[in-house]
Amino acid sequence: MQVLHETYDKSRAYVGRMDQKGCILLPIAHSTQNAQLEIVIGMSGEWKSARKVEKAEAVTIIPVTEDSGTRSSGIAPHPLFDKLCYIAGDYEKYSSKKKAAEFYQAYMDQLEEWVQAGCHVYVKAIYSYVKKGQLIEDLVKAGILILTEAGMLREDVKIEGIVQTDAFVRFRIQDENVPGLGEVWKEQNVYDNYVNYYLKEFEKSGLDYITGQYLPCSEKQPSKIRNSADKAKLISANDSSGFTYRGRFTSKEEAVCVGYVPSQEAHNALRWLIERQGYRSYGMCVVTWNPEDEEVPDWLKDDTYDLAYAGQDILPPDLGEEYAQKIKLAIRGRYSKFEDPAKEIVVMALDAATPGRLSVTYYQQMRGSDFLNHLIYWHCSCCWIMSYKKAEAFWNKPMAPVPEDIVKAAYGVERNGLLQVDDKLMEDTLKRLMPCIVEGRSLPKDIVKSAFESACRPQAFGIYNRRKILEITCALIRKESQDRSKNKKGEFDSMSLERTNHDRDYLYGRLLATAHKFEYDTFTEAERGSRETNAERYRSRMVINPHKTWLMIDGRIQPYKRKLKIGLQVRYQKEFQDIYDMFKPGDFTAPGKLGVGFLIGYNCELSELWNWKNVSTEE
Repeated sequence: MQVLHETYDKSRAYVGRMDQKGCILLPIAHSTQNAQLEIVIGMSGEWKSARKVEKAEAVTIIPVTEDSGTRSSGIAPHPLFDKLCYIAGDYEKYSSKKKAAEFYQAYMDQLEEWVQAGCHVYVKAIYSYVKKGQLIEDLVKAGILILTEAGMLREDVKIEGIVQTDAFVRFRIQDENVPGLGEVWKEQNVYDNYVNYYLKEFEKSGLDYITGQYLPCSEKQPSKIRNSADKAKLISANDSSGFTYRGRFTSKEEAVCVGYVPSQEAHNALRWLIERQGYRSYGMCVVTWNPEDEEVPDWLKDDTYDLAYAGQDILPPDLGEEYAQKIKLAIRGRYSKFEDPAKEIVVMALDAATPGRLSVTYYQQMRGSDFLNHLIYWHCSCCWIMSYKKAEAFWNKPMAPVPEDIVKAAYGVERNGLLQVDDKLMEDTLKRLMPCIVEGRSLPKDIVKSAFESACRPQAFGIYNRRKILEITCALIRKESQDRSKNKKGEFDSMSLERTNHDRDYLYGRLLATAHKFEYDTFTEAERGSRETNAERYRSRMVINPHKTWLMIDGRIQPYKRKLKIGLQVRYQKEFQDIYDMFKPGDFTAPGKLGVGFLIGYNCELSELWNWKNVSTEE
């Protein structure tokens, strides 16, 4: 809360104004609401016109009180803009809603206090109009609201998805003395006037836990943090009879005392940051920011291409050190301001276990340079050559996959050609991956294991998805290897074929890849999209019993030899023999399952074979 309060203080230039991303940092004692109706009046409070507001322009900044900003039931009017039942003095005449007169009276009493305290001229004009008590009558005459034959508001008519009886109304002033469009909800002077008036209403002060000062404090905290329909709150204590705090404290103030202004500023800053740069998906919300409003990496959405080397030439993937150096320079060059030790980055994740309670499930505040180093390490270690990307800019380039794709590779089930994961599983796994990126921690072993198992059963997926899962799994295996070695040469550093590697798992992967490509080269164009090779069919069995399975595959692919040109037959035979020669004595026939190196060898060999040039008969 303290960091958010500081962020608001350093971003005051955006208060009440739309920033470059189309987001608004709200003034204190203000909130937003989607308006369905807009009424135009003159400076003397005379009716001009009205219209229905389209959803694209419906967001309206409104002044609120403590009670109205957190209302869920009862009578708690907003000070200026509100629903018809509050601002229409003739609502009772056209609706059967109970206590309609009380809603209107509460609204008028509150607005009158503001007017008498010295309000803005726009507010005075609105007060002059609504006290006439003929708002619905005017809207009916204008053809905006529809009545039944009995003269009551129809309950089946909706305005932008909202029943017309519950429509939210805002006002615009149109007069020869009014500059611009007279949009009251965008007027900075109206914001300031209300804030100055409302803060004088606070009498009780206490020790504010955010700033450490004695300030007017608030018991009711804002909602609508993640979106305009979000009712969950970060701070709440509304149970004086149960055991929310009883047994620990005699009153809620002993648990925490929060100043009204710092709390408003912190909540408004958080709303603004989430709307502006937050990741909201699968029920979770993650926001990363710098309190001084510097651009921060979008590490949850961007892969290496987006983050580091878009539009640049890519180094050959086998040059591991040069590749890592290039990524390091690119990321540090783009976010060079964070090399300053004084610069900070904050990462926070929010989630709601119930509709009314919002939790901070992850929070990390660190130096920007540390964050960049962890990000660089992630993109240098958890990377592989990705050929599954369809866009030409991405294709066949080394990069780290986005976290969502990692979860889909590990736990995805293919439906209609797409990898799908249950939202709860996606959310939980993303939370577990966050520290791996933000803090440089090691990957959870079960995620790598699940991805490996998915990659070893290709028949469960289409051609595109099996390639995607294979390449992402290789990236995870490489990351796991780098985590183990830390600052030393890792077991799977190279992303290209290592012809001197004697590892049993790696060599069996090479054999399977060569058998797959050998058979695939004999297929016709029609067969290549629908027919499976023996190597693909038996990949999962190969992992369990490599020697026995390989002898079966080798026997099944022999008849395909005569379909290839002599030169290609010789080249494949030489490749097989080179791999056989690399096995250490006893390894080829040794029992036991294959490890993760199997997929690395398979992928590297396959990439090498796809790059073979056509071989003539003479060669």
